[in-house]
Formats: sequence, C-alpha cells, structure tokens
Amino acid sequence: MTDKIIVHDIEYLIKRTERSSLGITVERDGKVTINAPLRADLKAIERFVSSKTIWIRQKLAYKSRTNRERVRRDFVSGQGFLYLGKSYRLRLISNGTGFVDQKGVSTSLRLHNGYFELSEREKEKGKALFIKWYRKQTEDQLRVRIPRYGHRIGVSVKDFRVLDLGNRWASCGKRGALNFSWRTVMAPIQVFDYILAHEMAHMIERGHTENFWRIVSRVISDYEDHKTWLQVHGVELNI
Repeated sequence: MTDKIIVHDIEYLIKRTERSSLGITVERDGKVTINAPLRADLKAIERFVSSKTIWIRQKLAYKSRTNRERVRRDFVSGQGFLYLGKSYRLRLISNGTGFVDQKGVSTSLRLHNGYFELSEREKEKGKALFIKWYRKQTEDQLRVRIPRYGHRIGVSVKDFRVLDLGNRWASCGKRGALNFSWRTVMAPIQVFDYILAHEMAHMIERGHTENFWRIVSRVISDYEDHKTWLQVHGVELNI
C-alpha cells in the first residue's frame, strides 16, 4: 500500500508494510521513501518527516553532488570499462569472425590478456554486447556466492534474476527471489558481496531496522565502508 505526501516542498512516497517503526530512504535519483507501519497515522508520519527535514535536505544535496555527472563510455580503443572494481582498456579487433570463448561459443566481446576485446564490425552494438557480458558475469558470481552467504545468513534463495533496475542495485521479492542489476559486477567484489548480503538479509528483515543491520554486519563486518563506496562511486558503474 503506497501514498504520497508533500512536506516543506519535498515529495515523499509512503510505503506501508508490516513493520513496527518509521524509516526514511533517500534513493540515488533523489526520490524519498517513508517506510511506515500499516496502521501508522498520516499526521504522525508528517511530524516524523518534518523533524528529519534538515537531515533529508543534506542527503538530497549529497545525492545531487555525487550524481551530477553520469559516466558515458565510448566504444573506441583505449576506453576503460570496469569489471570487479578494475578498469580494463578496450581494443577494437579487425577480424571478420569474432572470438571463441573458453566453452567454444562464438562471441564478439571478451576480456582477454588484460583488455576488453571487441570485434570492430560490432562496435555499433557495443553497449548491448557489454550489458550482455556484464549480465553473464553477474549470474556467474551469484551462482558461486549465493550458497556461501545463504549458509552464513541462514536463508535459501529460491531464484534470482539479473536485470536493469535503474537506480537500484538489487531488490528482494516477497517469495524469496532476488533481483540484481547487471551493474553490480562492475564494483569491487567486496562491494558486490555487500549488495548480495544486504538483499539476503531482507529475506529475514524487510526494513532497515537495527536487527537488519546486525544481520548484515554478522557477515560483512565493514559493510559501512562498502555502503559509503556505493554512495560516492555508484555513478561510475555505468556505460
């Protein structure tokens, strides 16, 4: 159940769930969500929001600064593309047949000997090819790492999908399915693990409560460092 209110010229989306306290989430795109209990009184929500106005404006200003320039990468030789936190330069290869990966599958893009190599004849499809490649790498990482963290957190992930989630890194479905952005695999592996553990913790605790962060810290003790890294560098994880 959702609703919208405007307090001090700021629009808020109210998301009501079976939780016991009020919370605020400021998204990377500047949207502000109030996470509220199902029966929370609207006046009480407005008072809560009003008391947090200074903090909210500071967060919005910070988001605006860190997202002021979206990264745009061109598909030309020498351009850097991120994978697991490292930048690899692109080389356009003049060949008519593309490449064959380790499984014998024909491909037009590969990471080889410290370079991304893209068949020059396919450079107009560069963005789609990179997204497809990142999606595959994200899936491969998740297949390995979900069992590892599921055992430690105490949950069983029934299914996962890799999608374009816009400004979100991941989301947790109501039936135990997790969704991840293909951009997550551009981040350092420690940050990738934080995103994964964060969503798996939501399978136990839906809101960002004290108990939720205790669950996360149990498996990612320095999660605050990775959370800050995403706030500062998240805009760079794009093509």
